[in-house]
Amino acid sequence: MSAQVADALSTLFRSDALDSVDSAEKAARGFVLDALAAQAEHGAAAQREALASIIDACVGEQVAQTIAAAVLGALATLMGAADTAVDGGARQATLRYLLEKTQERSSAFEGVAIDARRALAGTLAAEGKREEAAVLLQGIRFEQSQRTYSALEMFGVHVTAMELFLEAGLPEQAAQLQSRAAALLSQVTDAGEVGRYRFVQARTHDLSLRYIEAAAIYHTIAQSHTRDPARQTETLERAIRCAVLASAGPQKMRVMTGLYHEKLAAPLPGYRLLENMVLKRVVKPAELRLFSEQLESHQRSLLADGSTTLLDHAVREHNIFVLSSLYTNIRFDNLGRMLGVGADAAELLCARMIEEGRMKGRIDQVDGVITFEGAHEVKEVSAAISRKSQAAAQPPPMHFREVTAARWDGRIVRLCTAVEDAVDLLIERQPVYTNMMLKGTS
Repeated sequence: MSAQVADALSTLFRSDALDSVDSAEKAARGFVLDALAAQAEHGAAAQREALASIIDACVGEQVAQTIAAAVLGALATLMGAADTAVDGGARQATLRYLLEKTQERSSAFEGVAIDARRALAGTLAAEGKREEAAVLLQGIRFEQSQRTYSALEMFGVHVTAMELFLEAGLPEQAAQLQSRAAALLSQVTDAGEVGRYRFVQARTHDLSLRYIEAAAIYHTIAQSHTRDPARQTETLERAIRCAVLASAGPQKMRVMTGLYHEKLAAPLPGYRLLENMVLKRVVKPAELRLFSEQLESHQRSLLADGSTTLLDHAVREHNIFVLSSLYTNIRFDNLGRMLGVGADAAELLCARMIEEGRMKGRIDQVDGVITFEGAHEVKEVSAAISRKSQAAAQPPPMHFREVTAARWDGRIVRLCTAVEDAVDLLIERQPVYTNMMLKGTS
């Protein structure tokens, strides 16, 4: 059978009518379609056998390599088309057989193998087999093909593979492909494709629990890569959720502040909790419960202790961050009571935040007390206010309200300095009494 196919192909491509690439491609496509039509009345099995014969003839040495590549490329394209008059099982079987046979001569048919992988991935994805489809696309090596592909075409394949991995619930594999797409990003000018990549990138970070990176990219997408109000709203909602779930610290505060000033974000359900965090307010349990109802399933996962959610952890860190600006020091049992956890858990949270550089403080494990160093920066603040007042006193003359504000700043400086001097003197003269007083107030 394959010998007859080889003879028919040789006769067809010796025709004088095939004087261009386009005519050769049309001839190859017509040859495959004729083979399918001839076996249509005999069923899918007969069609699959006819296609296998074409593959065997082309991969063998009976047909010239240029002719074989044209015919196999046409076959792969037809099997990947949704309107092909061949059932899904036969199409998949044919494409798998094509990939198996071209592996024997991979250097000669690398372009055909790429076409077959893309076609088979499309049919598998349509049937919901996303992981298998993504693996096929992941295995494509454009650099090994003799055919030239545009940056946009290669970029699109990598992004599609990332999307399929995410839909299959495999963000780690999607993250591995990100470097391939990122290497081509500077050569892609299609705004739609760039926006698709950014969304997949943000979604990858989101599913990998890298919330601060996800929030920043979601915000960028809402600002730059979409003009659809509904899509902007959806993206901002995702950004707010990720920003709230991120670990407390300066970077989180920067991202949340940017979202806080977005006009489209104000009506969103999660904006109230975001606002409280930006304004450094303690988050209450009722607000926490309302926000938790908006989270996706992966964002409600539990930590290693089996009882604490990511949202609980993030809000507790935020509340510690807020309390550090309100208290000079506090006992861990009192801090834990405010956070809704035990003293040991509160101490562990504080220790981790200090170790990671997200908060300044000293822990006294003997007395069970944490001293927040940020509360002792009165002198630095006073010095800054004094410098501001001195600068404001220089020409040109200031407006009356600026003069009044400078005088008020000076009074605040003197009051803070006096209170600090009094406390220092009290600690020096009456250390026992001061220690009892501080313990009582915390």
